[in-house]
Amino acid sequence: MSVKRLFFAGMVILAVVLHLAGCGDDEAVPPGEDPTASTLSVQAEGLNPAINATWTRCPDDDFGEYRLYRDTESGIQQDPDNATLVTVVDSASDTTYRDSGLDYQTTYYYALRTTDTEQLHAWSNEGSATTPDSGGCPNVYTCYQIQSQQDSSQYVGDTLPVTGIVTGSCADYPNAGYTYALLGDASGGEWSGLLMFGNDLTELERGDSVTITGEIDEWYGATELKYPTEIVVHSSGHSLPPVSYLTTGEIATGNDPEKWESVLVGVRDVEVTAEPDQHGIWNTDDGSGDCRIDDWGTYTYSPSLGDQLSEIVGVLTYDWDEFKIQPRDDSDITQ
Repeated sequence: MSVKRLFFAGMVILAVVLHLAGCGDDEAVPPGEDPTASTLSVQAEGLNPAINATWTRCPDDDFGEYRLYRDTESGIQQDPDNATLVTVVDSASDTTYRDSGLDYQTTYYYALRTTDTEQLHAWSNEGSATTPDSGGCPNVYTCYQIQSQQDSSQYVGDTLPVTGIVTGSCADYPNAGYTYALLGDASGGEWSGLLMFGNDLTELERGDSVTITGEIDEWYGATELKYPTEIVVHSSGHSLPPVSYLTTGEIATGNDPEKWESVLVGVRDVEVTAEPDQHGIWNTDDGSGDCRIDDWGTYTYSPSLGDQLSEIVGVLTYDWDEFKIQPRDDSDITQ
């Protein structure tokens, strides 16, 4: 074979090798090109000092991660190191985030950076939203703030105004043994609920938007607002916070589901594994571990061992050293 032909054959082989080396899982975007930028939308949340961010999904096969940044000034893309990194998301299909614990009546700017597996990145548009004012009181708190993301609230002993939606009324829980009502942040989620105690709560109805002032206390391990000194009902008939669906194992007492205390939760596709004891408490299991169900509410369902239930919803309470779901009525238990 001539030298010229050998040289030509070698160049063909080299070209094939280089082509194969450049191939991978990057099909939607050729190697060396920036990933597809997302379109970002941010919106302030009702009465709470929180902002919900949503963005379009990155379609690229070589997606790496999203990084959501926040600042009180615009221009995040030009100076991200001086902005707050809110969250890092490594799933392309996870395109929402609730940014909570913010200040009232403050404008926040957000930008999302998408990075691919080649460490190339692209920025979204910059969005902004302004949190609501506190209704004339500079120190109105959410349930999330009162819970302090820990077992015991940092505000124990303080008398504070707390705003939210009534998720369970005294009428919903006539068998509680005490005059209890439950409050929740409109967006739901971890640490978003609060137990309330006091005779003045009896007029509240499920779905009321309220601001209630009372003393923050820890009652045998349960964070509560007690003895309200002022109750303001802003409006009624609101949609309740979304139910947080969990496995039974996640809210079993042994797993210490403190972050779900007083939150509206649900379990699905469960079996009754223990019939009601002398206190009306029974067990269900979806295969991940037993969780306890109590009878504060007015439901008429009578659990039998082996019953299959498609759904149980209720507020998760803590008393007598146990976490228990408290269905409110028959609509909270679906067979």
